[in-house]
This record gives sequence, structure tokens and C-alpha cells, in this order.
Amino acid sequence: MKHEDVVATGRRIIDHITERTLDLGEAPLQVDSSVFTDPERLAREREVLFRRTPQVVGWAGEVAEPGDFLARDVDGMPVLVTRDEDGELHAFLNACTHRGMPVAPETADREGTSGTGCSSARRFICSYHGWQFDSAGSLVGLPSRPQFPGIDPKQFGLKKLPVAISAGLIVVGLRPDVEVEGALADVEEAFAGFPYDRTRAVVSETFTLKANWKLTVDINLEGYHIPFLHKATIHGIVLNNGIVDTWGPHSRFAVPIAGFEALDAVPEENWPARLPMVNVQTVLPSTVLIESPLSTTMLRVYPGQVPGESVIHMTEGTWDPLDENSTATARSNHETNKRVLVTEDFPGAEACHRGFANGIDTMVIGMGESAVAHWHHVWDKALADAS
Repeated sequence: MKHEDVVATGRRIIDHITERTLDLGEAPLQVDSSVFTDPERLAREREVLFRRTPQVVGWAGEVAEPGDFLARDVDGMPVLVTRDEDGELHAFLNACTHRGMPVAPETADREGTSGTGCSSARRFICSYHGWQFDSAGSLVGLPSRPQFPGIDPKQFGLKKLPVAISAGLIVVGLRPDVEVEGALADVEEAFAGFPYDRTRAVVSETFTLKANWKLTVDINLEGYHIPFLHKATIHGIVLNNGIVDTWGPHSRFAVPIAGFEALDAVPEENWPARLPMVNVQTVLPSTVLIESPLSTTMLRVYPGQVPGESVIHMTEGTWDPLDENSTATARSNHETNKRVLVTEDFPGAEACHRGFANGIDTMVIGMGESAVAHWHHVWDKALADAS
């Protein structure tokens, strides 16, 4: 954020803390529970919100240099993003054109870190039969070439996908006709103060929940539950005096850390760029970026194979140059965040889904949960507009 935006945000939060208030929506919203349990709805969501909509797969800093690449699972599709030797950005289906085996491992190493799905390479060699591809996707090595008469290597490069950098994030299309340029134009200014162009992934884990994917997103979007669900962890540390902003379909939900109001005694020109708050930025359709004074986390949330299942890829990054200290800090932050999510939020989402699957007909969203209401409106509108 620009400094004037930092100050404006801080002032809003200080006012809420002083007045014991928070940003409120206009009215409660009731959501029919079938949106979480209907298989036909799920199929429609996958088609419209995931196959036809640009998908965030990482931070721009992960493919900043020639030779950089990342390999990620994106709603069940293996995706490879590369920066070739000339600096051009590419995205491909991460599948060998011989027999379909991935050509890059999803858990590649980068400078001593593992489990991030990002690294650096000039060649991608299929581990099945050794077909080789360069960082521009061309087939450059075909073992036992005489056994493939009539096969033109130029016709068997990796399958291309649309890709762009937008608002400091890597955005891909899972189909060739998905428009990715400017996909996140609505948040370019809002995200300008976050150094996503130099953010690198350090550690990533994948979780499968017995809960609809929308419930898995919802758990990040309100502070109403903090004193109850999080009484053993962040209650008393994170306050429910939050603010909500929207930019097109995208949103920010931010809550202060205890002691935030002490900034009121500090000259505004000396306020830090990273305010003492948890800043939750959500972009269409289901990527959640969580920023705090010490941590930068990306949650990529996808539907599972049935309505009552979701897949969450949780990645911890660092804004600092990758070294022993920055990676150790990021790993520590990952474990702290995981404790809250895995022991409290994720079981909470699963419990809610069981209720909706067994007779609770309606989800009620209060005025203090306006970011949750916003996203249900966004998802419903996207489906309606695609009809």
C-alpha cells in the first residue's frame, strides 16, 4: 500500500478499536445450504469459476529470473510455469507429450528449501523415458530417435497455457481461450505496496478437507469466530475490529493485533509499511493471501471430487532474499499458522459441512461477516452471468 493508504487504513482501525466497532454490511444474508451439497452446483462451479476463470498459482518473485520455474497442482491440473533464457514467461500443462508423465516435480528444491514447487532449470527431463524439454517448452531431446519415424519434435513441445503477471501474482488459464492479461487489474493499486515481485516460496503443504470449498474460503473472512473457535490460540492477540474493502470481485478483510491503537501516539510519517494487523486479501475465485507483520501466506483453495471435499495448498513465502535466516523464519511462521488452521479452522469447516449435509437448511451470515456475504454474492453472480 502507498503510505497514505497505510495511514487511512490505520485510522479506520484505530477508530473501530476506540469505539468498539467494526465494518458492517447492510443486512444479514441467508444462504441455502444446497450451495455446499449439490453435485450439479459443484460441476457448474468447477466449469465457470475454475476452468473459465484465471487462476493465481504463485507470486511473481517465484519466476523472476531466466531459468526459474514452478510446478503446481491447480484444481487437479498439473501446471508448469517457466521463465526462459530470454526472460519470456511461459505456462504449460506439466505433462510429457510422449506418455503424459510430469516433466517437473511439484516438490522441487530451491537453494536448500523443499516442498515449494519452485526451482531453476534449463531442461526438463521426463523421468519415465527421458524426453527432454527446454524452458520455452520445445522438445529438445528424444532418446532412441530412430524408433519414432515420422514424429516431428517441433509438433511435440509441451502444451501451452495462457499466463501473465497481474498485481504481482502469476495468473494462468487452464484452457487456451482464458484471458489472463490484466486479470487482477482491479487490485493492481491495492496490492502495489506488497513486494510480490520478489516474494519467494519457502515451504508448502497440501490438505484435503471434508468440507465444501466455499466453507474453506469462508473461514478466513471474518473475526466473529475468534473468541470461540480460537480461544486456545489467537484470541486476545487478534481483535475483531476489522475493516472490509472490495475491488470488483476481490476483497480485503483486515483485523488488528492487540496494541494496534498505540500507533495513535506515533507521528503518521513514522508508521510502518506493515501495520500490526492480519491482512486477508482474497482474489477470484478462491486464492487467499494472508499478510501479517512477520508472515506472508498463500492459500489456494479448490473443490474436491464431491461437494463435501476441498483441497488447500498452503504456501509460506518470504519477501527477503532466500538465506538460512529468512527460510528458517518462514518455516517457523508456517508452523504457527498451520497450528491455527489445522487444529481449529479446518475442523471447524468440516463440522459446519456435516451440519449442512445433515439437515441444516440455511447458513446465516451476519452484518459483521460482510466479507463472507460479499463472496457468496460474487460466486452466485459469476454462475448467473455464465448461464
